[in-house]
Amino acid sequence: MHTPQLPANESDRLAALQRLCVLDTPPAAELDRITRLAQRVFGVDTALVSLVDAQRQWFKSRAGLDASETSRDISFCGHAILQQQALLVSDARLDPRFADNPLVQAAPHIVFYAGQPIFSSDGYALGTLCLIDSKTRQLSDSERQTLQDLAHMVEQYFWGLEAAQALQQLQAELEQRVQQRTLELETALTQLQQEIVQRTAYESALLAEKEHFHATLENTTDAFIEIDEQGQVVSWNHAAETTFGWSRQEAIGHNLAELIIPPPLRAAHHAGLGRFVRTGEPRMMGQRVEVSACRKDGSPFPIELTLSAIHSQGRTLINAFLHDISQRKADEAEILDSRARIRMITDNVPAIIAYIDTGLRYRFVNLGYEKWFGWKAEAITGSKVADVLDDAVYAVAKPHFDKVLRGEQSEYEVQMPSLHGKIWVHVTLIPHYNPQRQQQGFYVLGVDITERKQLQDQLQFEAYHDSLTGLPNRRALMQHLREAMARSRRSGKSMALLFLDLDGFKALNDHHGHDFGDMALQRFARELRGAVRETDSAARLAGDEFTVILENLVQPQQDCALVAGKLLQQIAAIDSIAGVAVSLSSSIGIALYDGRHDSSANTLLNAADQAMYQAKHAGKNGFAFYGDGTP
Repeated sequence: MHTPQLPANESDRLAALQRLCVLDTPPAAELDRITRLAQRVFGVDTALVSLVDAQRQWFKSRAGLDASETSRDISFCGHAILQQQALLVSDARLDPRFADNPLVQAAPHIVFYAGQPIFSSDGYALGTLCLIDSKTRQLSDSERQTLQDLAHMVEQYFWGLEAAQALQQLQAELEQRVQQRTLELETALTQLQQEIVQRTAYESALLAEKEHFHATLENTTDAFIEIDEQGQVVSWNHAAETTFGWSRQEAIGHNLAELIIPPPLRAAHHAGLGRFVRTGEPRMMGQRVEVSACRKDGSPFPIELTLSAIHSQGRTLINAFLHDISQRKADEAEILDSRARIRMITDNVPAIIAYIDTGLRYRFVNLGYEKWFGWKAEAITGSKVADVLDDAVYAVAKPHFDKVLRGEQSEYEVQMPSLHGKIWVHVTLIPHYNPQRQQQGFYVLGVDITERKQLQDQLQFEAYHDSLTGLPNRRALMQHLREAMARSRRSGKSMALLFLDLDGFKALNDHHGHDFGDMALQRFARELRGAVRETDSAARLAGDEFTVILENLVQPQQDCALVAGKLLQQIAAIDSIAGVAVSLSSSIGIALYDGRHDSSANTLLNAADQAMYQAKHAGKNGFAFYGDGTP
């Protein structure tokens, strides 16, 4: 006896098998159907779907064998997975590799073995679809092709499991990426919020400083200067000495313009003073204005100036209260610069950012609103959110607005119309409080998740639809069937499952090739889809097996017979495909369900399958009901 060698990629092969998470799981009806079919088609004792594990071969599906597994070192399948094509052993008793094998010398007394390797979607041999018989025999080319086709159907089942697992893994990765990105944006927004809060506090402090400055000015604690009609200094307080650098003795009696007014502005100063003396017109009197002044050393600086006139004893004196606003100007410039930086940051973040007050009015929006939706900031700032958002979008958002106004952070996803079509946006709402913990409003952070949504929808569609015909696949069928049976139980109305098999498809496929066979299946699927009601559901199980779910039947058997007859007529009317003359027919099995008793979707499917074989045995191109019509 030759113990099977290990494949060169054994560790990767075992890893691919483990990723399926299928070992030691309950039987799968779709695989059991294939092994039963193989047993019947080839007329052998046993048909198995065998998965070759590290120390054993385990049977995921078996027809004609009670054992669930055997040791790998005596397995035939261990040899079969070492090659790409089927391993055929006509008489194991004469084959030196197997002649003294316990499985040959004792039960199950293997004489004939045919094992077609089955591969994962990435090309690793998982095991085989194998045939076992206690008699010697050969396989014709046609039978070998049939074995390959059945093995491919087994592969499709495992590939479906891989696709579902890949979908789950991808979805988990996408969710993790979205969470990570959201966390990063929330961190950036938190930092932005902190800076805004700090700047708000700074502006409040600056406003308080302004008010203090005004009070100080009124009480002559700032520079106070008094001049006569000729512009000569009459009074000069200590604050003026400190501000301008001229002592009282140096300033009194000298022309004010030569002391504190920059040379380019002196002519305008003399003209204004002369006009006031001549006309008494108080153009600047009583107003607080900002002008430029200069110190003793000639350095210019900005001041805030308030003038008033006093008429006393035939004289007119002009009082000036002056305040050095150099620091305030620097602070204002810094605040403007900070605001510009904040605006630059928010306008370049790949998201929409807004601030909404407790009255649900926009108070700030970044450039994202214009880039995504064409809404200019100046157009929507101050507007109510309900007047800006689409009604459907606002209806989704309103409960979350209510939640965040209660002080709770909230998140939701919504589809919105944009300049580039419909987009999906993940929105985070963060409450904002002033330093006294009074809620002022909330921040809005929106991230475009359209690409993730589209990818999820595409993967979801591919997981539940047949790639060749576009019809729902077996997974979708079983889900629809369970839902339809549940509706039948609730409503008390009957439903039915039609199981259709294309007569003579194998001969058609063998004669014209697989590409033509695919076109025939696609044409069959179109006829099937066009023949049923919109409320009914058609699906492709595998190969040339299709199903139709009929619901809300008034006269179950008559309604089903009518639909089946219509289907047979439409299929028979197909006389050519791609210019090739054909003659098509189908055998249809019908299983009824009245909702008055508990039954599973698998039971109903098996019943329809059996009824289909009744129609086959009755001569094909017809339909048959299962038993009395109720599984």
